[in-house]
Amino acid sequence: MNAPPSARAAHQRELVPNAGLSSATATDWMDTLWDPDAALLRATPSLAPHTHMVRETIWYAVGLLSRGGADDRTRAVEAVESVLANQFSQPGQVAHGTWRRWPGEPDPGPDAAEWRDYDPNWREFIGTALLLILHEFEDDLPAALVTKIDHALALATAGSRQRGVSAGYTNIALMAAYLYDGVGRRQDRPELCTAGEALATEVHALWARTGTFPEFNSPTYYGVDLYGLALWRGLSASPVLRGTGAEMESRLWEEIADRYHPELRNIAGPYDRSYGMDLQRYASLLGLWIELVTAGAHAPLPSGGPDGAQHAHDWCFAPCFALLAAVPTQEMSKRLTDFAGPRHVSTTVTAAPHRVATSWIGERLLIGAQDTGSAQEAGRFVETWTSQYCPVAVHWKEPGTTGGVHWLRAAPGTPVDARVDEEGVLRLVHRAGQSDDSPLRFEVCAPQTADEHITATRWELPGVTVQVAPAQGTDAVISRSGEVLHIEYVRTDAPGDGETRFVLRFATH
Repeated sequence: MNAPPSARAAHQRELVPNAGLSSATATDWMDTLWDPDAALLRATPSLAPHTHMVRETIWYAVGLLSRGGADDRTRAVEAVESVLANQFSQPGQVAHGTWRRWPGEPDPGPDAAEWRDYDPNWREFIGTALLLILHEFEDDLPAALVTKIDHALALATAGSRQRGVSAGYTNIALMAAYLYDGVGRRQDRPELCTAGEALATEVHALWARTGTFPEFNSPTYYGVDLYGLALWRGLSASPVLRGTGAEMESRLWEEIADRYHPELRNIAGPYDRSYGMDLQRYASLLGLWIELVTAGAHAPLPSGGPDGAQHAHDWCFAPCFALLAAVPTQEMSKRLTDFAGPRHVSTTVTAAPHRVATSWIGERLLIGAQDTGSAQEAGRFVETWTSQYCPVAVHWKEPGTTGGVHWLRAAPGTPVDARVDEEGVLRLVHRAGQSDDSPLRFEVCAPQTADEHITATRWELPGVTVQVAPAQGTDAVISRSGEVLHIEYVRTDAPGDGETRFVLRFATH
């Protein structure tokens, strides 16, 4: 028998004092997005032109059931019913068991392509949320709805297994393993339990090679990873999932604390995938977890809350995180609120292909770099999400503010490998093509920078001076796009292929 909502809420407050507040804040905001006619959440501006959100509505249902206020149960039931009505049932087809991203999305045809015509990952996102609802609130739901949820979980599990999620697709694999095992135990299907434990074992074995995940240092993916691992550690009945989940979760929190700067409210790069460069300007899932751990202090989230925040729809995930609770050690929690001093961090992400991430965390400066050794295959997400892959990232304290930052990065698509050494010196290798159409390009967000303060060898930026040792035969060309300054190093002699090397030294002021 599940505990009543009041007892569950008290238990979560005991685990994480900010859990109730974090969930309530997100749920109160989602109240403003609720469309009673559609029984779905209206889409946030970043998801336009779509009008409603299916996945986020199931997260809202978790928030409503957690809050347990007047009429919350009734609305939660409506929300779950509406989400279930948007599931694809196409046995043998690629989209079987997943959900529409928005109501009215056409049924995928026989030639449907993932991401374009459907999102295969909605099976895991929505499926695990449905399991969470059943685990915590089944006694609060009508029996007929519970039956429908079990049917939806069977469809989602079948479609996910048909797809065959790779262990290297970490964030989805973590959820899939819990989905298989959870549905298998609930529906007395041993073959699903076996599949869940097998995938969990494969994920752990891949992680154990280097002690980190191949989807490295993503402020969004790490948030999903913590969610999946918390499901393993906290709710799974499988000793395999519980044991390996606790081990990987503890190490992941340590890895996050190693690169996090609580005063700058950002995590040092490099990023395998990032939706933005400043965590105080968009809603990141990692930011929501850190908010839980720190009771809101030094949380890397937009100060104004979800209203107007970039990627605001991810804030809807907060009630699920709050229910599961975050469990870093006291030492790790302290490092998320108090700056632990300057340090150099080096992580071998994968040995084959070669990928090494190095970071410098200074009092007023963060530098992150990734070296792939010019590997042709540097990981699934390095290739797939080129526009969001960030092998070089630098943040520094914005003058005259308590927590604001300026930043620069290697522009998306720039072929570059880099390392930052123990003195905080950034060393880059630019791998040019067969022509001069792939210069070394930087993007700099430091408003009020005057063009005359940028030369090929020195950048005078607000809060930091950068000394550049450029390759011979190159010159800097400057352009602007909104608040972003673009600096390109172009060849002044005959173009050629091969490597050119640059060294950047930073002095904050």
